[in-house]
Amino acid sequence: MALITVMVATAFFLLLSWGEKGHAIQANVTVAKDGNGDFNTIMAAILAAPNYSTERYYIKANEGEYDEYVVIEKRKENIALIGDGIEKTIISGNKSHGDGFKTWDTATVLNAKGFMAQGLTIRNSAVPEKEQAVALKVNGDQCSFYQCRFEGYQDTLNTHFGHQFYRDCEIVGTIDFIFGDALAVFQNCNITVRKPLDKQYNTITAQGRTLETRPTGIVLQNCTIQAAPDLQQEERIVKTYMGRPWGNFSRTVVMQTFLGDLIDPKGWVQFDDQPLIRPFYLEFRNRGPGSTTSGRVKWAKVTDNSTIASTYTVRQFIQGQKWIPSSIPYFLGLL
Repeated sequence: MALITVMVATAFFLLLSWGEKGHAIQANVTVAKDGNGDFNTIMAAILAAPNYSTERYYIKANEGEYDEYVVIEKRKENIALIGDGIEKTIISGNKSHGDGFKTWDTATVLNAKGFMAQGLTIRNSAVPEKEQAVALKVNGDQCSFYQCRFEGYQDTLNTHFGHQFYRDCEIVGTIDFIFGDALAVFQNCNITVRKPLDKQYNTITAQGRTLETRPTGIVLQNCTIQAAPDLQQEERIVKTYMGRPWGNFSRTVVMQTFLGDLIDPKGWVQFDDQPLIRPFYLEFRNRGPGSTTSGRVKWAKVTDNSTIASTYTVRQFIQGQKWIPSSIPYFLGLL
């Protein structure tokens, strides 16, 4: 990707309403498809952002559907991308494994260190017959997302690397649609499961920890797991599991979360023809019709021990108090 000379933002600044705490934030530049902004594409605004910035650089993406692949290189640190809302600002792509792309190359957006986003949708519109089709790949440390929507079918969200935090977001998909090997906490998120292809079953997570010494894992805290309208009529026919171990030491924690009745009584499932080594799957004080644990697989754990569960909170698991922006609400510990 060609290096574009960094532009000095001399355009007017916009005051933005940010988060639940009433912060007023100034946008450095705006993107508008109608030509009324500093840039017509999100990618152009990102290329013009300063390199290795130690301060947050705010890009306001106005309402519109942006059919582009946004690639944020490592040097573009601390970018904040702010939309007009998940129904209004949409970044959309359609690359898929079925069309000959590697799974990693199908992502609509990739991130550098310190990336944050609010009020937008990132979508991969490939149909389920196209198999793996990533909407978002998070490949930078200390990335945070607030009031965003990630939409696809198989492999929607790749939590690939680093410390990550998701608050009040919606993740939509079918198979392994939250996957990767980051330290990722999802808090107060809606996880919506779609109808898969015939003879397929759904797996919400596929955590990829391959070394027991790695501190990584996926944590769902105070989330809501429910069926999308296309699945609701077939919840009893299509099996849906909270996850399956993608790595030998895969680690996933679901705690204080509402589980709809779409969740199979076994809770979890292993990959076909892949032996279990030492996965770590834990539930803590979940609720809802899918939270009954008497039929869970033997290799998963259930605990009522707050000390154990606290290990996977924002404070202890991702040390979020040190880096999550103050404009994003969160709770450090257990509810």
